[in-house]
Amino acid sequence: MQFSKSLRAHFVLSALVALPFASAVHVIFGGTRPVVTTRLDPIVSPGTLGTHEHSVAGGNGFRNTYSYDALTSESTCTSMIIPQDHSNYWTPSMYHQDATNGSLSLMPTSFNIYYLVRGTETGDVVVAPPNGLVMLAGNPNRRVYNASNFPDQAVSFVCLDYNNDHTGDPAWAERPTFFEHQCPDGMRAQVFFPSCWDGQNLDSTDHTSHMAYPVENYNDGHCPPTHPVHIISIFYEMLVSVDQYDYHGDGTWVLSNGDTTGLGFHGDFAMGWTDPGLITSLINDCPNAAGNVGDCPALAAVMDSDAANACRFIGQIVDEPIGDSAPLNTLPGCNPIWEGTGPKPTCPAGTPTPSMIDTQEPLLAGWTNVGCIAEATNARALTSATYTDAVGMTLNTCAAFCGSKGFSYAGIEWSQECYCGNSLSNGATTNTVPAEQCSNACAGNQYMTCGGPQRLTLLFNGNPGAPAPASSSAASSAQPTVKPTSAAPTSAAPTSVKPTSAVPSSVAESSTLPTAHTLVPTSVSVSTAAASSAPAASASASSAPVSPGPNSEWVSNGCIQDSGSARALTGYSTTSNQMTVAMCQSVCDSKGFIYAGLEYGQECYCGNVISGTRVDINADQQCYMTCSDGNKCGGTWAISLFLKTASGSAPTTAPVNVAAPAPTSSPAPVSGSVPSGWTSFGCVRDASSRALNGYSFTSNSMTTALCISTCATKGFTKAGVEFGQECYCGNDFQTNDGQGMIIPDNNCYMHTPNGDNGGGTWSLAVYQTTAVTKRSPKAKHFGRNVAHNHF
Repeated sequence: MQFSKSLRAHFVLSALVALPFASAVHVIFGGTRPVVTTRLDPIVSPGTLGTHEHSVAGGNGFRNTYSYDALTSESTCTSMIIPQDHSNYWTPSMYHQDATNGSLSLMPTSFNIYYLVRGTETGDVVVAPPNGLVMLAGNPNRRVYNASNFPDQAVSFVCLDYNNDHTGDPAWAERPTFFEHQCPDGMRAQVFFPSCWDGQNLDSTDHTSHMAYPVENYNDGHCPPTHPVHIISIFYEMLVSVDQYDYHGDGTWVLSNGDTTGLGFHGDFAMGWTDPGLITSLINDCPNAAGNVGDCPALAAVMDSDAANACRFIGQIVDEPIGDSAPLNTLPGCNPIWEGTGPKPTCPAGTPTPSMIDTQEPLLAGWTNVGCIAEATNARALTSATYTDAVGMTLNTCAAFCGSKGFSYAGIEWSQECYCGNSLSNGATTNTVPAEQCSNACAGNQYMTCGGPQRLTLLFNGNPGAPAPASSSAASSAQPTVKPTSAAPTSAAPTSVKPTSAVPSSVAESSTLPTAHTLVPTSVSVSTAAASSAPAASASASSAPVSPGPNSEWVSNGCIQDSGSARALTGYSTTSNQMTVAMCQSVCDSKGFIYAGLEYGQECYCGNVISGTRVDINADQQCYMTCSDGNKCGGTWAISLFLKTASGSAPTTAPVNVAAPAPTSSPAPVSGSVPSGWTSFGCVRDASSRALNGYSFTSNSMTTALCISTCATKGFTKAGVEFGQECYCGNDFQTNDGQGMIIPDNNCYMHTPNGDNGGGTWSLAVYQTTAVTKRSPKAKHFGRNVAHNHF
């Protein structure tokens, strides 16, 4: 939508009125992730489906009806870093519309939620919101901008440009509609709530009349006599990484109600603080709070970011695809694309009405959830059977697998790994650790928790029954009826959007409506012998070259001992329930390695040297397991080792830790896809405050090249890959929490989906360039590098 120069100037000037009060007491709950994305709105559409999709932060007890008592008592956690804040904060979700086929992809988002003490300079007494208060700011049906109207001024957009290349350009100034150009570092959609309450009604028919903006400005001043109670000001910034998607003009960005202008952006708030006294303390006792939550002692004492990151939604969602896993043909609900200033298009006849479904699956009969326990040290807690499923793992699929084999304990780790046993081994106990340490979402249900790094979600059944026949499916009796697809981050990964360059074309260009909530595990790897180490987190062997039998260029090099703390072969790894000796040899050969090692009947490891001290063990007794082709393939912490020789003849002595010829593709930790001009820096310790804090994103298709190219494009000289799917950029290491230190390479043991070095848990595989950066180091600060007109 085009605006005249005079109207744009009026909007900017009106927004700048409050600048003198920039020092007002406030805190920012930055980087808050949605706890759920679904088509519910308990304020506007109580008891039924909402009209459009919402991204919802806060208490995990959100549902289609609201009461203060229900929200505060039923929420077991919150995505806010203050555990006592069970409030819900929501806005319409935002989609990217494909220029070619019109398909719509949900753009993941995060929130900065501000609590500001405004109005005290006028003599007003600022108080906490009353229990039970709900309110709405903005209007989803608005089609024009009234520059003299406070409710209209309270909604705005900021185009993020950390280079400040467009300072003073009115086309880039904060504005009331979507921008007419790409935003190089993302976009903020903003809404400022009214802060004056009538003192009597917790809601009103239009959900706005019981509230009012101050007399002087929408974001500051004293309250009118009709609404005399001045509550603390609440302001949302919804951060959307639009920069990771192509921009093609009007219609590129679409709100979930179909609006392509941004005029219909709005926000909802439902009070849910279990201890409103914390807000009172912020108002009265935190004079130095200038954004940082830690500067308010009362809030700092209870702040818990780990619990916020581990919080999972527990309620019901609408059973419909929302565009997070595959593009949609139409928006959820009755929301045709709505362009221009005219009335909203009508909904086509026959639009289906989906049902509600539970996100939490009740455990199978007889099973109980013991809680989160620590994995054993240097070995496994449960050693009798194991399987991995990167697509469909849930608590019940693991319980069914272990129960079918007669085991009483089932443990789920790293989202996709299942371990079984009748007792805990290697020093592990049933003593639980804080629940937030099991922070990984299940691969088959993102709303349930399946362990974490070196942590197991432990299940117990005192009478699991007799072992099932050998032909039983690992999860045949545990197929949940639904697989919720509403968006919720699976880890404490940085807020971001998967770059379009990392999206497979078959998904990015799809025009087929995805099936809602179907769960059929498609990639299950099973073993019933004593469990080995964690299944490799690298690329599936399905893409590896396969030979019909052992390659004549490879010779057996014995059976050697492996270790979970320091792998014998660290160059590359993969796992497959169809593993063969020839497959492993071919994989290692294609990667340029001279050693190929098979372990646990399904795991393949590659390298050019044997790390640490080689320990030869009895092949008959310890390398006893077989691959799918019947050949011996290692055992529990035991590797059947093969060495590639030019002639195929065995060497006279077994080489131990000798320097090897350079592989055709670089060995770990240097990936073969490192772009020219960049080199490996090594493995670097990370922390929650981040060693590289200039820019970050996550991608299920992460590669070293993707991370480096993104960081290079943004002007940074260092790029780091962590946890197999996270990318961090910067120019200098931050060291305030002990991060930024070089650590042994075996800490960077994970792989990206294509086999590149993917770092590890709190470990970055770092690459650097000596090229001159185009900008000075600056942290992302949750999208607040751009000057804020609301101050």
